[in-house]
Amino acid sequence: MHYSSWDMHCHLGWFEDPVRTARDAAAGGAGLFAVTVTPREYQDVAGLFQAEKYVRLGAGLHPWWVRDAADADSLLDLLPETRFVGEIGLDASARHVSTWDAQLAAFERICAACAQTINAAAPKVLSIHAVRSAGAVLDVLERTGAATSCRCVLHWFSGSSEELWRAVELGCSFSLGERALGTRRGREYARILPAERLLSETDLPESPNAPGGASAVLASLNRVVTSVAAVRDASPEEVRRLFAINAAALLDV
Repeated sequence: MHYSSWDMHCHLGWFEDPVRTARDAAAGGAGLFAVTVTPREYQDVAGLFQAEKYVRLGAGLHPWWVRDAADADSLLDLLPETRFVGEIGLDASARHVSTWDAQLAAFERICAACAQTINAAAPKVLSIHAVRSAGAVLDVLERTGAATSCRCVLHWFSGSSEELWRAVELGCSFSLGERALGTRRGREYARILPAERLLSETDLPESPNAPGGASAVLASLNRVVTSVAAVRDASPEEVRRLFAINAAALLDV
């Protein structure tokens, strides 16, 4: 079954009722790539979604949660058992640049491990955070071999135009949400990116134990479809189908 929508980056475990959210989203026609921010979060929620056919759960280590390169150890232990990895990446914004060296070391170890544990029939899918660090992220993906051995998705990409096309050449896909599309740069990237590299996301919710659920996810995905359709001079139906086809190909669903 191909869903009309795929949220390729959401924090499903942060909803007040994650299982109900997943099931209601599926009933509404949406599959979910649920990322986690720490290995512990992944372990805590993994059991919740084992029976949910249209949830793909990523084991992650978000750069905001990195304090030392050794923080990656627990995630490395999980990588052999999961195909889906995220949220991982780098953040050089003023608030988080103080941990840059640890972030970089951890991200490099994670990407190298992903590249080394490949299954050619089912490549790992990586959801990647790259705030003020797109060039460094791409350097790591290229240096470790993850760019070619894994399926890399740049979440909420805000790098330069040069970095955008470098990422395209490396084979990356891009998940676009409302906040990205709320910027001039984000809308322009949505307009010019190759159609086969476009994916939808919500990045919802913004904090743990959030109320609401699938209704917020579905509404946000619909607004993403409308926004991308407008900038690409396409119909919402065409864009919805494009997102579905691209996600299905990436996730092998």
